[in-house]
Amino acid sequence: MTNTRKNSRIFYHKRTGDPVQLVAKARTKPVYQSVICYQELKEPFEYYVVSELQFYEDYVKEFDQLELKENKLIEKRPDLPDKIKKIEEKDVIILEDKNSESNSDPRIRLLNKFFDAKTYKEKLNIFKDMQEKLDEFMLNNIAVSLDLPVDDKVDMIQLIMSELELKAKYEIQK
Repeated sequence: MTNTRKNSRIFYHKRTGDPVQLVAKARTKPVYQSVICYQELKEPFEYYVVSELQFYEDYVKEFDQLELKENKLIEKRPDLPDKIKKIEEKDVIILEDKNSESNSDPRIRLLNKFFDAKTYKEKLNIFKDMQEKLDEFMLNNIAVSLDLPVDDKVDMIQLIMSELELKAKYEIQK
């Protein structure tokens, strides 16, 4: 069995354009037919094995080789409303300039202090200090700043704490 995982290639289905990843080339026993194992690169990411001949009949190496000329851009119909949700001004809390005197909300000051920290070690220390004052608004903003999912079923404080500890541990000091 020749494993091609090191030289893994992306192939595209000739008809649909869907990408797949070549996992391995192999031979069957007892007739030694050449087969290819591949994985679809869209959910549910299934694995398949087909004859090498069938694989190369259905897939090409380069996206440019696809003949998808029949596909055309669908224009937006003018009679349909925009799906973009209109945001009401009352639903948005604007983070004002940190030097502004009108910024009297202590939550915003704490968030600005956290966001302005230069290292994750600093952020971790600030987060530990502000733990008693955290509310849902603050937790959600901190989670978003760290690219963490916002989920009601998860202990957000623990999730943020572990993320900050991990990032601080592997942070490169300049």
